[in-house]
Amino acid sequence: MIPEGISPEDWKPLQEAAMKVVNASFSHDVALDDNFTKELFHLLDGLEEKYGRLSALISTRADFSPDPREAINLYEEVLDGESDETTRILALQSLVTLLIEEKSGDQSIESRLAELKEISKEDSPEWEEYLDLLEEYHLS
Repeated sequence: MIPEGISPEDWKPLQEAAMKVVNASFSHDVALDDNFTKELFHLLDGLEEKYGRLSALISTRADFSPDPREAINLYEEVLDGESDETTRILALQSLVTLLIEEKSGDQSIESRLAELKEISKEDSPEWEEYLDLLEEYHLS
C-alpha cells in the first residue's frame, strides 16, 4: 500500500530498505541491522525533506526507532495530526504496545486504550487487537 501523497517511485526504495532491516534483525547480524537501519533513516530524511512530515513517514520512523521513548513521541505526533481512522488505529496499537512495554503511567495507557476502543469496531481484527492489548495491560 502506497501512502497518499507519496509517489510509488519514492515509496518503493523505502519499502525495500525496511525489508532489509527486518531481514537483518531476523539474522541477528547487529552490524548489518545497524547499517540497513541507517540507510532506512537516510531515505526517510530525504522523503520528509521532499514531502514534509507525513504520517506514513513518521510512523515508519517510529516503527524502526531503536529508542522506545522516541518512538512513543513519534506515534503521539502522528495521532496529534491524523484524522484517517486506519492510520490512527495502527498508530494507537503500536503506541499502546510501547507504553505497556515501557511501563509508562497507567493514565496514559488507559487513555490511549479508551481511544482505541472508541474507534475499533466490535468483531473486527482491530477489536481483537484492542482486547489483546487490554489483557496485556492488565497482566503487566
